[in-house]
Amino acid sequence: MTTADRAMTWPFFVWLAGIGVLLFPHGYDLPAVVYAIKTVVCAGLLLWFRPWRFVPRGGGWQEIVLGILAGLAVYVLWAAPESTPWPAVTNFYRTWFVMMPGSLPDYSASWCYAFGEHPVLAIIKLIGSAFVIAPIEEYFFRGWFMRWMTQHDWQSLAFRMVSSGAFWGTAVVFALEHDRFVGGFLAGVVYGALAVKTGNLRASIVAHVTTNLVLALQVLLLGHYHFW
Repeated sequence: MTTADRAMTWPFFVWLAGIGVLLFPHGYDLPAVVYAIKTVVCAGLLLWFRPWRFVPRGGGWQEIVLGILAGLAVYVLWAAPESTPWPAVTNFYRTWFVMMPGSLPDYSASWCYAFGEHPVLAIIKLIGSAFVIAPIEEYFFRGWFMRWMTQHDWQSLAFRMVSSGAFWGTAVVFALEHDRFVGGFLAGVVYGALAVKTGNLRASIVAHVTTNLVLALQVLLLGHYHFW
């Protein structure tokens, strides 16, 4: 594995390791504590490896605006089905389009991030979801995985040259990483399309950060902790 491969992948793998810890029996507050620890560790890894060295530089401010607009659109796609005034619609979506299909998910553990009880952990969750894991996922999925799926010499491959199989395959894998797999798939398509269209990751990173930041603000301001 080259230096570039490590820079693009290791922060994401360490993040996954943090998720793996929670597969074992744990107490009420542990998910929030683990999230805080992996946020600090993975932010450090991101700064240490500097994966932006291995992707093409972004263009002008237009890509930032495009990313913000796309991120807001993905936020709507993600949050709207569970933010309707019709409980039957919300329950149908949660039953069939959120892991595991066929049963309502249990969101009780999400309250460990409640701002009123753990304000520091809640703010770290916001920072981690918007400014740490969002760019890490973009470097891994769009910057590395999508191009590596097309050809293993991924650094020499322009984003516009990724294969259709790699594009859609990356969106599927990205979807399966999230409990809201339908929203995850649509998000993966949008973020991937931004990378292909612009030829770099600036717009996709901005979009991903925007989506996660606005969703985090909804969680904290409206108490919709089920999204976390």
